[in-house]
Amino acid sequence: MAEPNDSPCLPAGTTLTVSADGRCNLSDRMVQLLLQARSGYDWPAGTGPGASQTRILNLEALVNSHLMALTPAAAHAIIVAVSEWAGNNANAHAKIVGATPAQQAQMQVAVSDLITTGRECDGIDALCSLSGIRLVIASKIFRFCSPSHGAAVDRHASYFFNSLQIVGGDAATHFSREWSNGRHTTSRLAIYAVANYARNKAEYLSVYLPTLACLADAMNAIPAPYTCAARNVHQNWTPADIEMAAYYWWAAHGAR
Repeated sequence: MAEPNDSPCLPAGTTLTVSADGRCNLSDRMVQLLLQARSGYDWPAGTGPGASQTRILNLEALVNSHLMALTPAAAHAIIVAVSEWAGNNANAHAKIVGATPAQQAQMQVAVSDLITTGRECDGIDALCSLSGIRLVIASKIFRFCSPSHGAAVDRHASYFFNSLQIVGGDAATHFSREWSNGRHTTSRLAIYAVANYARNKAEYLSVYLPTLACLADAMNAIPAPYTCAARNVHQNWTPADIEMAAYYWWAAHGAR
């Protein structure tokens, strides 16, 4: 059986149109889906939107404080904190926590690249060469190091955008997926073979991130601000907010 790369789970009428000049136009159903999912974002499920989103804001502040004086130890602290928040598996997280001084120096270089325009790909590659870090975790590190531009990708977000149709065209993204085990119970982002990693990293940087930025710009242009449950205020969208909405909707409603 071939691995599923998309799924017809999105509500009818959830569509995206891209104009000739590259602007994104969202259907009313798509706008409402994003608004409801981002405002109600609650991960891990059951934490509560307020507490969940407060934790994200606190992590953004922590990461920013470390970036202000980036040392090997500071870069290590960033990656440990994001790995813990992301729910990285125990063995991988332990490898990150136990990083050697040489590995922490590599982390500093990688994080420095992530926040340098034009060197983001180098930063992702450097992170993924370290024990305990794959593309999913690397993208989440990027999201917190550059919250206005970066965004995470994982099995839920990749499924969402692989399944989102562009009117008159194809799916929004074409991430390659694979089965996570021999029982074929969960499909995951294919990043464990060199060729699949290269393909999905390219899709992440050249298609996914620009698409999220386009969607954020479209939501802001409407305007359709979301309600931040942590601050109880309306806020404009960033690519990370689009990802959070897509992730949360798919985690609650989509195929596994």
